[in-house]
Amino acid sequence: MSRAGRPTQTTPEQWVQGALDEIEAGGVGALAVESVSRRLGVSKGGFYHHFHNRRALLRAALELWEEQFVVGLAKRFDAIADPRERLHALLYHASVELEPTVIVRLMAANADPDVADALARAADGRLGLLARIFRELGLSRATAAHRAVLAYSAYLGLAELRTQTPRALSTPARVRSYLRDVEATLLHDV
Repeated sequence: MSRAGRPTQTTPEQWVQGALDEIEAGGVGALAVESVSRRLGVSKGGFYHHFHNRRALLRAALELWEEQFVVGLAKRFDAIADPRERLHALLYHASVELEPTVIVRLMAANADPDVADALARAADGRLGLLARIFRELGLSRATAAHRAVLAYSAYLGLAELRTQTPRALSTPARVRSYLRDVEATLLHDV
């Protein structure tokens, strides 16, 4: 710590987490070296020890988002042996536990090629996870792929709805009811 109470050095991981936090708070357009340095309580000079420019920081933040919210969650849910329980846990997490602000911010910035690539990889991974669940529940490959799209569309729609109309599912009872309806739709013939 410096005499001013600030960290004397910041790690690349701190900069990347700070960048992801900045994206969550204000979107990809709000990501700047200055805003992340303020968030970390350090001068921006240390940034250049770890990254060449803002683009490099954005790419690293996107990698962290994918690792935490795509790969990490896939591992967590793949560990649940029963596919019906796995689907319920995944839907519950997406509907109740998760505040999906980062993906909404990223979808708003999908004109950026790095953001678009990250979103495409995330969609592929998430659709693959969902399709595997539906295949394990006995659905054909085509039907499982279709149900995966339905489930992922429900998640993305809910994420967007929560930013535009937070009152729509403002109580735990409404969220649970929504979740029951989504599950019933997805599993109606299983």
